[in-house]
Amino acid sequence: SGTIGNRFKKIGVENEEENRRRYRQLLFTSGKTLANHISGVILFHETFYHKADDGVRLVDHLIQNGIIPGIKVDKGVVPLAGSINECTTQGLDGLAERCSQYYKICGSIAPIALLCLRSVRPPHLIKL
Repeated sequence: SGTIGNRFKKIGVENEEENRRRYRQLLFTSGKTLANHISGVILFHETFYHKADDGVRLVDHLIQNGIIPGIKVDKGVVPLAGSINECTTQGLDGLAERCSQYYKICGSIAPIALLCLRSVRPPHLIKL
């Protein structure tokens, strides 16, 4: 993700999947101490299936320590075709299936960015 990539860049760490997994493992396996400071974590699809070195899914480490795992179910925002400085959400197709899949795994929250308008005026009327 962009956020972790920015953090890694500042400290000279390559933004690759294994480094992201190891970083999250460090955070999520710190035991009950983490739960004293946070009550929930929003995860990306990639993180939802990562396992710690002990073979336990990172999401299960969170659950075991009383931290509510959530999942980012949309696929980000992109420019809205035919508009000026407006965007829309990707990932609405297949959303119900993804939500069902994630809920079966941990029965948890699922935030979604439905629509982002970066304009101070009303959205453009787009010809269909």
